[in-house]
Amino acid sequence: MRSSAFSRSVELAKLAARVGFKELRSGDLKSRMEQAVVIANSLSHLKGAAMKAGQLLSLDLSDYFPPEAIQVLSQLQNAARAQPFTQIEEILRHELGPERLAQVHSIAEIPIGVASIGQVHRARFQDQDIVLKVQYPGVSESIDSDLKILKTLANSFLLLSGRQMSLDSLFAEFRSVLQQETDYRFEAQLQNEYRTLIQTLPPSSLIRYRVPEVLTELSTANVLALTFENGLTLRSWMATNPTSDRRESLAHAFLDLYFHEFFAWGLVQTDPNWANFLIADDGTQTTLVLLDFGATRRYSRQFIQDYIRLLALTSAGDSSGLKKHAIKFGLLDPRESSAAFVAFEQLLRTAIEPFFPNAGHENRFDFADKDHTIDSQKAGKALADELKYSPPPYGLIFLHRKLGGVYSILKHLNVKLDVTKYWQQMMGYAQ
Repeated sequence: MRSSAFSRSVELAKLAARVGFKELRSGDLKSRMEQAVVIANSLSHLKGAAMKAGQLLSLDLSDYFPPEAIQVLSQLQNAARAQPFTQIEEILRHELGPERLAQVHSIAEIPIGVASIGQVHRARFQDQDIVLKVQYPGVSESIDSDLKILKTLANSFLLLSGRQMSLDSLFAEFRSVLQQETDYRFEAQLQNEYRTLIQTLPPSSLIRYRVPEVLTELSTANVLALTFENGLTLRSWMATNPTSDRRESLAHAFLDLYFHEFFAWGLVQTDPNWANFLIADDGTQTTLVLLDFGATRRYSRQFIQDYIRLLALTSAGDSSGLKKHAIKFGLLDPRESSAAFVAFEQLLRTAIEPFFPNAGHENRFDFADKDHTIDSQKAGKALADELKYSPPPYGLIFLHRKLGGVYSILKHLNVKLDVTKYWQQMMGYAQ
């Protein structure tokens, strides 16, 4: 594994030279496919911030980049490979020191989780099962150099599509998230704060929530120790053939949590990876276990109010007010065409459709409704096709990634829900 920020920068510079030059000289299909393959292979090899940012780009600019590039870049979602356990042992020895490491027993050599930034190993500490989240060396130091090169590559792809949009704010958001995700001490603080907040939720006889405890004595900036949590993955739980009532209860638990996270707390765990949720069921009580708080984001009360106003203007059909607010909120550039603003409003109208029974859902929206999914995809593509100056809204990217993840989970749960109460609850937070 390459741990030096300098060596990583050299590799990415070579990548930019190989891809960026051809991108500006040629736009044929073969050339674009070659560029995408080079990018994916290089990012997979380098891991760390480069690979993580490449994953983000493949998701957030999927309608802005050439499709051939996205097709290959999307493979990065499953490209992370585990590092040899000898390297993990070396990191643990350096971070914890011999005395603290001696208190940890039975560290599993095979990780239970692998990502672009680090990997997770199960172990034992003081007669309890724990997990150790271990960060790869050099990741945090490589963020700026990695993003600099990736931004150059992203801009070259935008040139091919004839767009004139600045990616400065988007990459600044990427940088902020990556810096946060590589600071395990900060993640521990956020997890403790979130764990305290979740205990304030109204008790439910159906679904409860649990967040692992941080073991401060074994945690550093590059190692995060947590209590091990038992539970089934969502797919495994669905394989037990739960009743429709239990599936609906779990679906409401996900929605209730999201609305508390954003509208009440302003503290959202924004990573929608299904692996970040476990379902513990003892036959009488179901518990939703929440994992991984590295991508937790804060949202100001002003931001939340602006968001609510955006949706309220959409539901009221106030096109003029929506346009003004979208520009003020930083979602659309005022230079965009009238067709772009029409497409933007249509996208929002499609997004809020589940909240209104008069849309033909008989008070219960079917989250497995393929027609609505297709309509949403078409609306998103139609907007992206019209945009020339407006990049993906950096302030909403991670929030909507979480919301999209929740929607995906509800779709997998195959439920029909009356969600009108959530709209009323959301409007209740408006001042």
